[in-house]
Amino acid sequence: SFTFGGVKIDTRGRVVTNSQEPIPGLYAAGEMVGGLFYHNYPGGSGLMAGAVFGKIAGGEAARYALSGE
Repeated sequence: SFTFGGVKIDTRGRVVTNSQEPIPGLYAAGEMVGGLFYHNYPGGSGLMAGAVFGKIAGGEAARYALSGE
């Protein structure tokens, strides 16, 4: 089972509100992210999306943690 569409993120992997404002310190990647696919998706694409957005969100989360905000 998987979420097949969940929270919305920006290009930096930050979870955004309905008004497109990032939520400080909250990042997402993989099947938790919505908006990539709607009705179906090509096999294996979820793994690639998770890898790409995971790297982006992980880097952003590390920068946020180190910034002390």
